[in-house]
Amino acid sequence: MKYLKKYKALTIKKQFVLTSEDQKEIGRIVETNKFFSSGYYIILNSRSYDIKNVGFLKNDAELYYSKGVVYFTDLQKERIIKSGDVRMYHFKLDKTNQLFEKGELLIEIKKENNNLFHIQADDSVDDLLILFFLHYSTQEFNYIGGDGD
Repeated sequence: MKYLKKYKALTIKKQFVLTSEDQKEIGRIVETNKFFSSGYYIILNSRSYDIKNVGFLKNDAELYYSKGVVYFTDLQKERIIKSGDVRMYHFKLDKTNQLFEKGELLIEIKKENNNLFHIQADDSVDDLLILFFLHYSTQEFNYIGGDGD
């Protein structure tokens, strides 16, 4: 990583709030509760992006907004793919979750406790990708076998 941006993600009322080092809100991951299920969406720069669990056991995710899918995961190959201007990122989910592009570390997420995560990201990384990776890497596949819709 060249220059590192540092963030914190805090859980506040069923929302992950991503803040910069100087405590400015970057974006948030919001959980919505419907009658029999729950879902998630990301708010970044006053725009809302929906997250949909997809795949055989609903263990992959798509991030999309009105113009289509922005990012999607491929758990089997441990990667996140950017649509349009196609880019592939590989991840490792462990005590420290990491995202790489062409072998270069781009994002690192360390869990301090259930409500606080410390994140470091390469300066070139899009904040939307950080939020999506944070969501995906912290879900621990709660939706396996569920309806996820």
